[in-house]
Amino acid sequence: MRLLHEVQPDEVLVCAGEYRYSTAGKPTGQIEHWQTTRLPNGKEITRVELIGQVGGQPMSLLTHLQRLPTGRPEWLRLRYQTGDVKAAAQYTFEDALVRIARQSVNQPRRQETLEIATGYEVDYHPVIGHDYVWRAYPAHARGKPWSVPIFSPNLWTEGIDILEGRALRFNVKPMGAEDLSTQLGDFEQVRAYEVTFNDNIRSLAWFDEFGIPLRWTYPDKSYDFVLVAYTRPD
Repeated sequence: MRLLHEVQPDEVLVCAGEYRYSTAGKPTGQIEHWQTTRLPNGKEITRVELIGQVGGQPMSLLTHLQRLPTGRPEWLRLRYQTGDVKAAAQYTFEDALVRIARQSVNQPRRQETLEIATGYEVDYHPVIGHDYVWRAYPAHARGKPWSVPIFSPNLWTEGIDILEGRALRFNVKPMGAEDLSTQLGDFEQVRAYEVTFNDNIRSLAWFDEFGIPLRWTYPDKSYDFVLVAYTRPD
């Protein structure tokens, strides 16, 4: 697993795993390796390497997200490469503002700020980062569908706009507790959600007791992302 920043001696492993991506039941070849560690001060770091192909071109995405002991995101660094596109960025998270520094090959370095609603969470594209669903859903919603604010870097563009920051809103609907079977085994009464994105595309997601995504699907597109390896030392 390649990393943006090496694991330091004082970091303790919290959990690690691997997701496999498929379309219509067939593997896409995309593989996501991830691990979460904890620092002595209580902050947590999630590192991801996602490799595969996009449009017939080799693709790699490396991410490094650090959270405060409260669980709030502190900063995110990522490096993205596919075809002729090579880009890197850092996002620093404040209460209602994201500070962005980004650059891609043959483009000038850009520094920007993006205003966003308080209480936002971060969707930075790896499946392990889809924990924004339960992190952003407020307790006062009490099981009702709720529009949650999301910050997300834009990977699906080119040129000067690559990795630009986006302030989005997703509709999150808790589906209660459900049993789930995967190749890792049977999971009883895990948390299930339905998420509807800005373009009205739907996804279904299941999370274990620790908030780790066990499976993430797009029923209308036949995309399916499943946790196939999972380690938790404690």
